[in-house]
Amino acid sequence: MLPNPYAPGSRPAYLAGRSYERDLVDQGLGRIRHLGRSAGPLLAFHGPRGLGKTSLLRQAQQDADDVGFLTAWVTGRSDLTMVEAVSSSLSRSVQHRSLGERATGLLHRLDKVQVEFGIPGAAKVTADVHGPGVDDDNEPRSGRVLSEVLEDGAQFAHHHDHHGLVLFVDEFQEARLNDRKSLLIALQEFDGTPPSPVAIVAAGLPSIHAAVTEAATFGERTRFVEVGGLNDVAVAEALQHPAGDLDVRWEPDALLEAIALAQGYPHKVQLLGQETWNTARPEAGASIGVGHVRLGAEAAETRMRDLFETRWSRATAEQRRIMTAIAADGGDSATRAEIASRLGVESTALSRPREELIDRGLVEPHGHGRLRFTIPGFGDFVRTRKDLAD
Repeated sequence: MLPNPYAPGSRPAYLAGRSYERDLVDQGLGRIRHLGRSAGPLLAFHGPRGLGKTSLLRQAQQDADDVGFLTAWVTGRSDLTMVEAVSSSLSRSVQHRSLGERATGLLHRLDKVQVEFGIPGAAKVTADVHGPGVDDDNEPRSGRVLSEVLEDGAQFAHHHDHHGLVLFVDEFQEARLNDRKSLLIALQEFDGTPPSPVAIVAAGLPSIHAAVTEAATFGERTRFVEVGGLNDVAVAEALQHPAGDLDVRWEPDALLEAIALAQGYPHKVQLLGQETWNTARPEAGASIGVGHVRLGAEAAETRMRDLFETRWSRATAEQRRIMTAIAADGGDSATRAEIASRLGVESTALSRPREELIDRGLVEPHGHGRLRFTIPGFGDFVRTRKDLAD
């Protein structure tokens, strides 16, 4: 039996429809490759969950590895310092590349950084970790050391057959305020004289805008790029390519059915692919038909409903009322005035919960003064749960 090539919730076997975003990353890396300069301000991809931002970042990391960069990967967290996370990731990356004795000095410094900042209550190791003394709260020092770790990694890469260092930061908005500030300051310094061969690429929810500008006013120079849904061609590619690699063909009517059901939502594309494959259980040389898609769609819809239930349960009562008002007339969007009218409140009363829903990726602006759900089918789900909003 052939393995199932679709992976909802994980990096897909084939990343479709993201050539523009990958080109943007490559443009920044080209500045390092050809000019020896940093890639410039932060590049930040944003959008609601389920649109494949993490997969995009993983593919961009692979692209950077392939063209000769040293890379590191961290996920923004409130319970882990960025300096510890970057040091740990960079250490793994250097060891993975088997750079031998050339990396001994860098790995030694990274180990000391992890001891100093990564073990609560442990004796601080300051020897050889760039400068004496530790501030009382350790925050100012961690920012300086984070910049130095990135600089050390970039210079090591540059002098050992690599162009420079690329740091990928997922869930940027979840990182500590001081860590976000430190990354932005470091980027500004790396673009000075002499320049440092460093790039930082981030991804996060729509709240990443506020997370960046809260950390530093000059964060407004960040290149913010919205990641949207997939067009029909990209959906077709996302389904066909993984199957084709296993010598399995999607029949045209099956593909059209899947495209219509997916509605451009990357997570649902993978769900449909996975459940259709489970239904068809194809062997090499076989085809997937429209009947397989329709049966697989039943299981995919059940899993989508589980996702809806999770997001609904995390919403406050006020947020549920607003979502219920959006869905009230049988659609997936509504104007601010319509929402206010249905709730019997002034339009100004919607400002805070509206921003909360946008930040959580449950709704998004759509045209002038209009909000819509970010996940296809969520409006239908809300209408079935209307009683819970009262």
